[in-house]
Amino acid sequence: MYEDIADIPGAATSMNDMDNDCASTQAVEDRTLDRLFRAEAPRLARFLRRSISNHDEVHDLVQDTFVSFVSAKAISRLRSPEAYLRTIARHLLWGRVKGLRLRDKAVHLSIDDVDLAVLPQQEWMMEASDFLRRYEEALAELPERTRTVFRLHRQEELTYHEIADRMGITERGVKYHMKKALIYLDRRVYADD
Repeated sequence: MYEDIADIPGAATSMNDMDNDCASTQAVEDRTLDRLFRAEAPRLARFLRRSISNHDEVHDLVQDTFVSFVSAKAISRLRSPEAYLRTIARHLLWGRVKGLRLRDKAVHLSIDDVDLAVLPQQEWMMEASDFLRRYEEALAELPERTRTVFRLHRQEELTYHEIADRMGITERGVKYHMKKALIYLDRRVYADD
């Protein structure tokens, strides 16, 4: 009957309305993201500088944080995008430290072939090692149940529901222990900076 969508009465108008709605929604999200970047990028850079002395790497991690944030497509659904950005940055930082540790374990050189001057990368590794030491010490200081909940969620990647079932507590209890662990670790690990 109709050969083209334009032949349907009123279809072109409704399609144009849908295009306009999508364009205006995208424009709002772009403005929101721009405002968020302008406000949070400097804060994230300061946060990352506590652990990384190389400013280029700090800016790369800030960019990677926002790329992950945008890829998650969660801008409009988040109550606290600032906290989500900081969580992404922390995960990227921990992943980076973990990756560097694994990479350095794989490199074996003869002592005769190595210049023993402290190179910038060695300095960064010393800072990363110090960061991980403070993190592990702080984790060990947590109460047993809080530490277990944190490790199950962050290291074994279990959901709150799975942790609650495994430990015989409520999901609200899991949230409480995670919040307690995150606040303590943040304060304890970054207290010296």
